[in-house]
Formats: sequence, structure tokens, C-alpha cells
Amino acid sequence: MRGCLVAIGLLGAMVGAQAEAKSVALIWKGAKTQADAQAHRAAWGNIEALLEKTKWELPEDHPKLVRSDTLAGLKPGFWVWLVGICDAEGAATALAHLKVFAPDAYARDVEVEAMDQACPSTDGAPLVPRKESLSLTKKGMKLQVVTQEESQYLEPGEEFGDQFTLTRYHFVLLSKKGELLASEDVVGEEDFSGDVRQGPTAYRCELEGIERSGPESLVLTRSCRAGAAECGSVVSADEVTRVTVQGSTLVRGTTTRMNEQRLECGD
Repeated sequence: MRGCLVAIGLLGAMVGAQAEAKSVALIWKGAKTQADAQAHRAAWGNIEALLEKTKWELPEDHPKLVRSDTLAGLKPGFWVWLVGICDAEGAATALAHLKVFAPDAYARDVEVEAMDQACPSTDGAPLVPRKESLSLTKKGMKLQVVTQEESQYLEPGEEFGDQFTLTRYHFVLLSKKGELLASEDVVGEEDFSGDVRQGPTAYRCELEGIERSGPESLVLTRSCRAGAAECGSVVSADEVTRVTVQGSTLVRGTTTRMNEQRLECGD
């Protein structure tokens, strides 16, 4: 009797583990017919470029167009763009990143063995939405801002090289239907220490703000101060970068300096 109870307990644990190790399909878009689904493919280019820039790597041969009937758990009768198949935790992380640039993306539980999962890898830091935005109602578009932290440090055993931490601001233009039309990025906060073999180079920048400028522009301003400077070099300045909606694309203007201060030279 005791042996039967142990066996039943082990069986229950195995069933529970299998239930927990469910697979989740990440889907970008779908359509009733193969032709209609294929027509969405051209819009993936902008999304893929931005995913790569934010260190989100697709599994090989993805996204791929498949019949929903081939994945148990999906509603049959559709063609869908499959981005990957993950475990529950990996799906949540990957989908949160993907939906910033592809709001229509979604996840569905599917019956796929763990060994057959192919999940996107998310090596970059999480994307953080900002409150600043532009709604261009007449054009049916919206300009949003998200940030991502980046860093570079010396590897173990290295003595020289550049080191930095920074926050990159991604300006993302979406259509009314959620299609990614264009993107530009600007570095905001930054702490940089250069390779000492190239001379003393160090500076720190802090974000002053992102403000609306006219009906179709956002302006990012940061304040920078040098940690090391030579006679006549810039020791502090404000840097201003404008991102403007033009048609259905974005134009990043040249960064301009204001309130520049230079190190005075002694006699």
C-alpha cells in the first residue's frame, strides 16, 4: 500500500512538472489566407532592425509563416507569423520587449515539447516606456519614447579601454494600427571614461528633459561636464537634439551645444 502511495505521489509530481513546463508561442500577426499573412512581411523590416539594436535576437529562420493547425493550442484555420516558442518565463520577457515595437504581438499556450522550443534571446536591459509622447491625430500616428540602459566595462585581465554606462532614448513612430513606421535614438545620461593611452578623457551627462517643440517635434536636452580637461577644452555644455516627424518618417537633427564653458589657460 505504501509503495502504491509513493508511486502515485511520483506520478503526480511528474504530471505537475509537465503542467508547469508549458510552451508558449509568440505570434506577431496572422490572417485567414496565406496571401494576406504574407502581405504583412514587408512591415517586419523596421521591427527587426530595432530589435537587433536593442539586443533582441530571433531564433534561426524566424519569424516564419505557419498554419495555425500545425500547432496544437492555436485556433485552426489561420496563417500566423511565428516569432518563437518559449517556456512561460521566457515568453513573458520576450513578449514585453516585442510589444513595444509591435503592439499587435501576442502569446498563446501550445502543446510543444520543451526540447523543441526556440525562444528569442533578450541580452539587452529591459525597455522602459517614458511618459513623453506626441499624438499626431490628423496623421493617425503617435511618437513614443522608450529607454534602455547600456554599459561597457573592461574584461578581466584587460588594463586599457573605454568604459561607459549610458541611457539610450529610442523615439518610436507608430501608425494608428500599431505599425512601426520609423525610429531614431539619442543618448541621454552618460558616464564615460576613455582609454588612458589616448590621453585623459572623461565626462558625465545628465538628462535635463524631453520637451515638445511645435506640433511635430520632441527635443532632448542633456547637461554635460568634463571630468578631465586641458587648456582651452570644453568643461561643460548643454547638448540639444531635436527629433521631428516628417511625413511617415523621423528626422534626427544635428546635436547642438549651448552654454559652452571652456577651461581657461593660465599665464
